[in-house]
Amino acid sequence: MEKLKNQLHLTIEKLNKITPDAKQLKKAYEKLTQEHFNLVIIGQFKRGKSTFINALLGEKIVPSSILPLTSIVTIISYNPEKYAVVKFMDKSTKQIPVDEVSIYVTEKHNPENKLNVKEVWVYHPSEYLKKGIRIVDTPGIGSVFKHNTDVAYNFLPYCDAAIFVMSPDPPLGEAEIEFLKNAKAYTEKFFFVLNKIDIVSEDELQEVVEFNRNLLKEYTKRDVKIYPVSAKEALEAKLNKDSQKLESSNIKQIETDLDRFIETERFNIIALSTTNMLLRHINNELTSYKIQTQTQKLSVDQLKSKIDEFSRFIKTIEDEAEEYSYILDKRIEKIYAELDDEIEKLKEDHLPQLIENMQKHYDELSKQKLSTEEFENQMTQKMNGYIMEIFSEWRKQQSDIISKRVEAVYEDLASKINSKIKQIIKSASELFEVELNAYIDKEKLSQKSDFYFMLEDQMGILNIFATTFRTKLPFFIGKRIAAKHIKKTTIELFDRHCGRVRYDLTKRVRETTFAFKDQLKDKLQLTIDSINEALKKSLALKEQNEQEVETKLREIQKNTEKLLKIKEELEALKNRLNT
Repeated sequence: MEKLKNQLHLTIEKLNKITPDAKQLKKAYEKLTQEHFNLVIIGQFKRGKSTFINALLGEKIVPSSILPLTSIVTIISYNPEKYAVVKFMDKSTKQIPVDEVSIYVTEKHNPENKLNVKEVWVYHPSEYLKKGIRIVDTPGIGSVFKHNTDVAYNFLPYCDAAIFVMSPDPPLGEAEIEFLKNAKAYTEKFFFVLNKIDIVSEDELQEVVEFNRNLLKEYTKRDVKIYPVSAKEALEAKLNKDSQKLESSNIKQIETDLDRFIETERFNIIALSTTNMLLRHINNELTSYKIQTQTQKLSVDQLKSKIDEFSRFIKTIEDEAEEYSYILDKRIEKIYAELDDEIEKLKEDHLPQLIENMQKHYDELSKQKLSTEEFENQMTQKMNGYIMEIFSEWRKQQSDIISKRVEAVYEDLASKINSKIKQIIKSASELFEVELNAYIDKEKLSQKSDFYFMLEDQMGILNIFATTFRTKLPFFIGKRIAAKHIKKTTIELFDRHCGRVRYDLTKRVRETTFAFKDQLKDKLQLTIDSINEALKKSLALKEQNEQEVETKLREIQKNTEKLLKIKEELEALKNRLNT
């Protein structure tokens, strides 16, 4: 990945020397450098997640503690300078030294998040982060602080890959299994790391690996690979440059597989998109050179007349393109309407049964000798299970259906815009009597293609049941009051989840649609601008003397040869990326 990125950076530098201050080159550079791969680290507290992160980075960057962290997420990103930024709930920020991060993210220094911290960003010149990786350190699941587990759930939809950290002592627990049962509905991109292998013997290690593998297979319904490592030894080895200890830490395999995954899953798409942008820029510059060269045969009046004619043609093209955008919006609205119909069908199919099931659980629990707290916890747990079961599979189906429908709409719009680009090139070729070629490529969004069901506030929504039932009255009185609210609460909770799903799916569609329309608009406008700029230069050239014209045409010829050579290299790279 790094070699490929350097190659593209070098190509951009070459093109900048030939065509300085080109907007397209600036965009290509930004795309290449600003796209990030989100690596989310998840696991129960005291599994060594922080030590594992520090081992990957080769430095003690995030704090480790024997106490559970608060619900503060730490995001570690590349920057030439080392510092951290605390973002607060009121949207204010504060820059701090990296060694002060623990003041804001640990339960010891910030109990129950009394400082109202939203998240902490750590910027660091790590070579590992320089690859475009952004590490997200989430609070531990299954701790005494329930909101920690909630935050871990909330970040699943945003991850490109998740590393689930375990340890031999104790083995996988109920909270971790429950987390994975629910999490597998939202991401398949898990790497399972068994940390702290230095505390067990070889025989014990194999026993723990097999135990965890069988348990994970049972709940994920697929074979999983477990990476046994000692993050503690790996960190020490990197700090002390001890190659032998690094080898025994066994961290190299997970690092290698992560790098391979990142390159194939993410960066190749970014590289291909950047390559297409550069090829499009080169093609437009070559078009500009041809126009400037060929139009020197025309008189000034002839050239101005043809420019006016071309401008009128472009106006019709832009009007039609604007109409295409309007049609796309209408087709997307139709997809939203179809989603609403599916939501109503979901209610008809599942809500009556859900109400009946919750009533049945109420009746069963009412016969038992439970405290009010036990009663509300069990009712909430039952509702949680039903909601996850109903919405997980349905969300998957709707995500797939919407993804295919939206993709079809995008392809239709892209085809129309590409057709307009061909018309522009054809018109310019005929008007200015020069052979021009359009550069047409298939658009790809580098963002995720899936439309994720965001889990934000999920547990808070589920706790509406607990809030309804919670009372300081004796249980025999409290349960009578609760009985009146079961149906109403179940309907309200179901409706809230339907609203959450709709919001998340439509939000993702809106974001990708906006990005896609913007991408196509830029592509069309770039073609128009490059020809108009070439015509402007042609007119300016007409005002120069014969010697100046000759010098300019020699420069154009020289740059044409350079661009053709770079174009050949990029096309070879594109072929490799497509295979």
